[in-house]
Amino acid sequence: MSNIAIPCPACGRELKIRDRNLLGKKGKCPSCQHTFVLEEPSAMQLAGADSPVTATAPRWTPDRNPPPAFAPVTPQTMAGPAIAVASPAGLPVIEPVSAARLKLKQKQQAQRRMFMLVVGGIVAVFGAVGGYVFLTQAPPDDKPIRTGTSGHNAGQPAGSASQPDSLAAITASPTKGGPIPLEMIPAGARLLVHLRPSELWQPDSKGEEFRYCLGPLGEFVEAQMKTLCKFPPTAIEEVLFAWIPGPRGTPPDFVYVVRLKDDAKKSELIDAVGGERDDSVGHPIYRDTATNTAAVIVDLKTFAVGPAGVAEEMVNSIGSKNPLPDGVEELFPKSDRTRHVAVYFEPSAVLLDEEFLAPANARPFLREVMEWFGDDSEAVLWSLHLEDDRFYSDVLVRNKSGARVTALEERFVEKLDQLPKEMLAAVRLMEPKELGKRQVIGRVPAMAKVVAMTTVPSHGKRDVRLITSLPDRAAPNLALGTLLAWDESTRTDFNRKPAAQPGSDSGKLPATIAERLKKKIDVDFRRTPLQEAFAFIGEETKVTFEIDGDALKLSGYTKNMPQEFKMDQQPATEPLKKILGRYDNMCLVVDEQKKIALITTFPVAEQQGLKPYVFP
Repeated sequence: MSNIAIPCPACGRELKIRDRNLLGKKGKCPSCQHTFVLEEPSAMQLAGADSPVTATAPRWTPDRNPPPAFAPVTPQTMAGPAIAVASPAGLPVIEPVSAARLKLKQKQQAQRRMFMLVVGGIVAVFGAVGGYVFLTQAPPDDKPIRTGTSGHNAGQPAGSASQPDSLAAITASPTKGGPIPLEMIPAGARLLVHLRPSELWQPDSKGEEFRYCLGPLGEFVEAQMKTLCKFPPTAIEEVLFAWIPGPRGTPPDFVYVVRLKDDAKKSELIDAVGGERDDSVGHPIYRDTATNTAAVIVDLKTFAVGPAGVAEEMVNSIGSKNPLPDGVEELFPKSDRTRHVAVYFEPSAVLLDEEFLAPANARPFLREVMEWFGDDSEAVLWSLHLEDDRFYSDVLVRNKSGARVTALEERFVEKLDQLPKEMLAAVRLMEPKELGKRQVIGRVPAMAKVVAMTTVPSHGKRDVRLITSLPDRAAPNLALGTLLAWDESTRTDFNRKPAAQPGSDSGKLPATIAERLKKKIDVDFRRTPLQEAFAFIGEETKVTFEIDGDALKLSGYTKNMPQEFKMDQQPATEPLKKILGRYDNMCLVVDEQKKIALITTFPVAEQQGLKPYVFP
């Protein structure tokens, strides 16, 4: 096939392309970097051309010129809805919109908003769950394992020579899949959500339990999945939602790519996507004029749906991909398509479109999550996986150009260390009425301290990785805790001062630990790890508990041994006796001078000259 020479309108240098399908796309001149639409030159242009210029291959890039934040005010725009059309002179003019066209435009916007609610709901759910990954987890081993490593050592397979075996086992990936495919995703996508519905919706699975704990939100996501993806979640192996920002203040467009578990009949797929067949873009598409969307059927398992305006772009990327933002290009090769959930987002882009991503009462939380990553974070790829025996979270953050990756890693470590204090201040202002809610929400600060010591950071050339590996019970607890805490936060006045603790005298604590442990508390431990149970009792009584992990190891105990019992309005000494009574060698040592309650064993206490506490 002969080359097509296209002159740059800015400098005149020619770009040669071999594929006519690229005509109508945007290209960048390798000489002056001017971006323009690739159009076949007319005969007049060819006749007037000077001597040929040696050209290099064009480099395809998305349009990086953002739309203006505000449109100019004109009498027409003040009078009512209008759209911009090209005048004969090439200048935009304002023309009133007909009633029919306005109705179509409103319908399109309504559909985009529905897409936004669905994907925004998914992002809110898993973003919130991800936030609680940092807040509510028990450690997978007996000692803090935080170890900063460079070059992504934390992500190497178990048994790597550069890591201790225990650290390698904790950070080793639970999946070995290839990168998430990006075919049929238009250029400019800045938020993507990848799910494996057939596994998350499998009966009697970890995913089902996880979804049930999300309550009405989980039911809403399921209903919208069925509406958008045309098939029940159990029939869908993978689905990738992509969010493409539009002009400032307008709802973004969506494209979603569905991959089924099994082949469907061609007629079944055509009926599912609907619309009229159109062969004008070189591959059959199915246009829905009512919503101005188009569907592309790739094979008997794969189809995609998006705005009709990007149908050709979707078709041209079948089996390949379009040019995408740098963050997507750099992070997605490190993704794993077999993980249950993956969310990619650019914090700055999410903040710009937060009004379309979440309802008003959820926006403060969404804003907090985005701002937690900071101004130096260009893009985030967050993946979660639910195993039979553990919950795995992998956060990959690409730094902005000019921001040192080591400084970004240190900042995340500092933020993790500050979380317990920040969460304690927030939780103290919450006043849930139900006992169960109060217990779940009240445990968050204590568990945040545990997570701050167990998240494993590492960094590469342009990204920071944070890996957290937890017991399998963490996932449903996180989902439930997220829902309850968010719900309570919508009724909490965070500007007021926290009330004095019940049973205290003007907020003053009893002078001795023995007196503090007389406070009556409620406990409801459901397979709660040992150290988390002590942390909860400590938070309720304002007693600092420390666990001698080495002493426990010598007697064959671990900090993760599950506790399962319930007590209502009993002195804190009662649940402590209940726990310690289950283990022959375990004991409590109270140091009134240091104001510390130490959990150790009788042999070690005797060896160190410590006196075990005698319960009343």
